[in-house]
Amino acid sequence: MDNAVFNWGPKLFSELALELCRVVTPEEVKQAIFHISDNKAPGPDGYSACFFKRAWHIVGDQVCTAVLDFFRSGRLLRQLNHSIIALVPKSDHCPTVADYRPISCCNVIYKAITKIIDRLALL
Repeated sequence: MDNAVFNWGPKLFSELALELCRVVTPEEVKQAIFHISDNKAPGPDGYSACFFKRAWHIVGDQVCTAVLDFFRSGRLLRQLNHSIIALVPKSDHCPTVADYRPISCCNVIYKAITKIIDRLALL
């Protein structure tokens, strides 16, 4: 293969390329949890972000282990990937499905993982 192909199009600066490969840290997991609004609906397990924040001194190590295991292995426990989709009416009269707004109630650990992955969008 001709290496000139790799010179076409936009490229990442070396600092950004390193950021893509950076290992996720327990502090980053904690920040992701603590940046989830307390007003978000709980996931299928019934636990809200507020619970995890208030009980961090008890559950923090296990939450970090679960999230870091995902980033190490690329595998997510099935229980963490469950979501509930709810249709919320946009008005008092909703004759069609288009008159509803879907919301998904995801597990807080799943939300934390997606927040950490979102750092890639900044690149």
